Amino acid sequence: MAASLLGYLPERANAASVSITNGTDWLDTAGNPILANSGNILKVGSTYYLYGEHAVGGTFDSVNVYTSTDLKNWTFSNAILTKSSATELNSSKIERPKVIYNSSTGQYVLWAHYENGTDYSLARVAVATSSTPNGNFTYQGSFRPLDYESRDMTVFVDSDGDGYLFSASKKNGGANDTMAVFKMNSSYTGISSFVGWLFENGYREAPAVVKKGSRYYLFTSQASGWYPNQGAYATATSISGTWSSLSPFGNPSAFGSQIHDIATIAGSSATSYIYMADRWNPLDLSDHKHIWLPLTLNDSAGTATLEWYSDWSIDAASGAIATPSLVNHAEGKTATAGSTASTSAASNANDGNYQTSWTASSAAWPSWWQVDFGAPKTITEVDISWFMYKGSEGYYKYKIEVSNDGVNYSTIDRTTNTTYGFTTDKVHFTARYVRINLVNAVLWNNPSNWYTPTLHEVKLLGPSTADATGYSQFASHNYPTYYIRHYNYVARIDPSVSPVLDSEFRVVPGLGSSSGVSLESINFPGYFLRRNSSNKIVLEVYSDTTAYKNDATFLLASGWADSSKISFQSYSQPGYYIRHYNYVLQLDSVTSSSSSTLKSDATFQRYNY
Repeated sequence: MAASLLGYLPERANAASVSITNGTDWLDTAGNPILANSGNILKVGSTYYLYGEHAVGGTFDSVNVYTSTDLKNWTFSNAILTKSSATELNSSKIERPKVIYNSSTGQYVLWAHYENGTDYSLARVAVATSSTPNGNFTYQGSFRPLDYESRDMTVFVDSDGDGYLFSASKKNGGANDTMAVFKMNSSYTGISSFVGWLFENGYREAPAVVKKGSRYYLFTSQASGWYPNQGAYATATSISGTWSSLSPFGNPSAFGSQIHDIATIAGSSATSYIYMADRWNPLDLSDHKHIWLPLTLNDSAGTATLEWYSDWSIDAASGAIATPSLVNHAEGKTATAGSTASTSAASNANDGNYQTSWTASSAAWPSWWQVDFGAPKTITEVDISWFMYKGSEGYYKYKIEVSNDGVNYSTIDRTTNTTYGFTTDKVHFTARYVRINLVNAVLWNNPSNWYTPTLHEVKLLGPSTADATGYSQFASHNYPTYYIRHYNYVARIDPSVSPVLDSEFRVVPGLGSSSGVSLESINFPGYFLRRNSSNKIVLEVYSDTTAYKNDATFLLASGWADSSKISFQSYSQPGYYIRHYNYVLQLDSVTSSSSSTLKSDATFQRYNY
């Protein structure tokens, strides 16, 4: 028997905890992109089947299926429906495909939104069937359910075996103005009756349904084309209603995503729920990301809670979910801004509430918002929830500015950003102050930026304990009054360093390996000493790549010229050590047979502060 995550409880799987990483390109076990958008998961025996649609140039190419036993490692299985499966699929749009299992007929049934290849005028559903979950599905045709328009849709199998279609439809003359609910026939291949209307004139789309206990949860998005928006949900104890009013979930852009399904993972010790969504790039629809997040359903209160995690883990066998132990160091700390409207406050942007916001006093750009931690904190991720106006969405050009003293700031430049609604920046710095510099906003449908600088929420995440709160200086062994410093982003040794901050570094656990250390500039927090392609030592802003982290990691060793001092061995270039040559730092091979001059040049005295 198949167990659909849309309604039935799945069987136990043999799996271990695996990490889910959001906002990246997901690859299958062959190293190819997972081409399965807006679909769902079905479980058969101990195998999960991931279904989704693939389009080329905006028109339908195939519905693909991938298999997994752990929800992480997916193997391509088959293109179960293609543009060659039927004449009317040759030039068409097949969107939001969902596969469910009918235990009475033994058939797997695929439902999808069907349109012609050029526009969205048909407003139909498409149905196909197969006797196996990954076989070639037989196309049954497309139609309007009971002659009602149907666009964004989902299907749901209740615990009593009844099947339902939820669809963005038209009641009062506007496309997608009202959600419609239909009951399927006994074979799940057609519609037997109209159940009712939901969210009249609400223009809701992207429905997804899940049941926990006796309560149904219906998640939807607003209608804003390919742009993200505030998702909302309603609950009921019967599919026929009465449904509650809509409540928001997540942040005002649903973390830059649009929901397409809720997966129920029932394991040996817990039942967990996965919010499955698409992140579309409106500027390039071929740029698609899968977003999966843990969803908390409180059945007694009838509430749903969604929080962002760049990485989290799930054990498909036990059903247990684990989230990172990062602290939002910004929440509740002292916030200031360049200006503040009378109806808002700077503290609204770090109060832990996505529905409140800080707003500047005018539409003048640039503008800034800042938080003071009160003491140095290590930050590894910056999550920003941006203001969006439905119909005139904008993406923000911004800078993350970081300081230890509130005077000297280093800059992480994000003025190349084109992501709407929600941004996540992987960073690594230890500092007391973080300032978000809102440089500009670019509106997709209006070359003139009329936005007022606004932030819904800034989350600055990192470990509970800072990497290091003090700093060190390093003097040359053979030039004792010369210190390692950065000058125009090049590392060298100089006497009488001015400003002295150029010679001060935090010694933090190695970015590439905890067996080593990394050296972070005090007055350029977030910038580390690292080797470049020419084996020169330079100061560069942190990059969340393996190569950068390895090149910025050094193994501490006894000083080559004096064992009471230290030498820095490159982690990425074993046997090569930092030395100064004509006062400039570079990597060179140092061995026991090296000259005394080379050994002295590769030896330093550390002064701790």
